[in-house]
Amino acid sequence: MEVREDISVKEYFEEVVPKMFEEEISKVSIGGMEGTEFTVEFDVDGQAYSLVVKDAKELQVKEGKLESPMVRVVLSEDVWRKAITGKMPGAVDMFTEMGQLANRKRYDALKDTKGTMNLELALPDGTTAQIKVVFNNADSPAVTFKTSLEDWVKIASGELPGPMAFMQGKLKLEGDMTFAMSLGNLLS
Repeated sequence: MEVREDISVKEYFEEVVPKMFEEEISKVSIGGMEGTEFTVEFDVDGQAYSLVVKDAKELQVKEGKLESPMVRVVLSEDVWRKAITGKMPGAVDMFTEMGQLANRKRYDALKDTKGTMNLELALPDGTTAQIKVVFNNADSPAVTFKTSLEDWVKIASGELPGPMAFMQGKLKLEGDMTFAMSLGNLLS
């Protein structure tokens, strides 16, 4: 779904996200997701919107923060806008695409993950996109992944295994290495 460059954060979450959810949910198998509730909060320069997905088939969008989201994604409006308008394809798909969210193994891994992942993605235009992902309200352990957007998309999709990207120098890590390795459970 194409998103206008000038869309407001409110309009995107309240109007576009439910449409995208309905479109995506019709394309994926959601077996085994009964009794689940996935919660993700997006903090876009202080504007918070939360998504609550029950049984991988029912979406509720809420303005504001959640008390204890499974995942909190913190990013600038510039980075958010690049992500939603296709200028950073794949950067945050692991937290937004129903095909990835409607997976019981992945859901269980997310539920048990505690810590903070910082992404520093080098963009083709020479800028760096910074995205902070907090799992289950835990500030620590923490790790920073530094890579190009192109390589991150390959890592997140499973096309380029994280350890291989690290060994090839395409991925640099700072922080808790044990936590960094545990995040492999969340990638495809």
